[in-house]
Amino acid sequence: MIKMNIKHFSLAASAVCAALLAGCTSVSLAPIDDRSGQGQPQAPIVSPAPEVTVQTVPVQDGGAGKYYAPQTAVSDSGRTHTVASGDTLYNIGVRYGVSPSELQRLNGISDPTALSLGQVLKLPEAKVAEQPAASIETPSVTVEDVSRPMAASTARRQQEQARKALEESAATSSAVVMPWPVRGDVISSFRENHMGIDIAGREGTPVKAVLDGTVQYVGNNTRGYGNFVIIRHNSRLPGKGMTPLVTVYGNCSQILVSINESVRKGQTIAKMGKTDSERVKLRFEVRQGKPLDPLDYLEK
Repeated sequence: MIKMNIKHFSLAASAVCAALLAGCTSVSLAPIDDRSGQGQPQAPIVSPAPEVTVQTVPVQDGGAGKYYAPQTAVSDSGRTHTVASGDTLYNIGVRYGVSPSELQRLNGISDPTALSLGQVLKLPEAKVAEQPAASIETPSVTVEDVSRPMAASTARRQQEQARKALEESAATSSAVVMPWPVRGDVISSFRENHMGIDIAGREGTPVKAVLDGTVQYVGNNTRGYGNFVIIRHNSRLPGKGMTPLVTVYGNCSQILVSINESVRKGQTIAKMGKTDSERVKLRFEVRQGKPLDPLDYLEK
């Protein structure tokens, strides 16, 4: 009887241990997802972007021929200028009423800052087109509301701007009449030389500025002009564009002014002579972009 109980107890204990071991070793398996794609939403199919073909254009003529407007040929006027101290392509261009870029192209100058003293430059034809005279409107002046305080500097600046606008309007709208630089017979007209007029006179006769202005050049390095002076003026001739007005006084025996000096109308600037000329005379020229006939502007 005792043996039977022991046997039953052993079987019960074995069953309990087996149950415990089974609980410890049981593993829950994760659910298996269906990734076959059937029955599930799918991402839209995106078509590949079309290929873009970029065509390259061959560069010719040093890279300039196809991308820049062709440059027109520069005409040689037959005149020359000898480079002196202080000369630049710009002031030479203003002096003769020609384009500095055309001056550079005509002479094949690659570096415009490397002019040499004594270098002889060919001068192109002056091609500044005349502009039709435009009606001049009196500039309007805006009056600020007095209820708002205005800084004194702002008020002065506005007054100065209005004054300059009125002066420029008057300078361009009224006809410019010049006194004669010297009195004498005209021995060469603009129609003959296409540059200015030659006025006969006596050695040492005072040469006077025809308008207020600033001395732009003094020298003797241009054939046919001898000692000459160029004056730049604040006025502009109606219908002749916005290029500065300049006057030229040549073949002088003596120059009495210097570069950048301010001169007044009627001031003696030189004395008549015959430098680079066979007789005593004054070469007088009026330029605004290109040479103009002085007789159109001198007092009658």
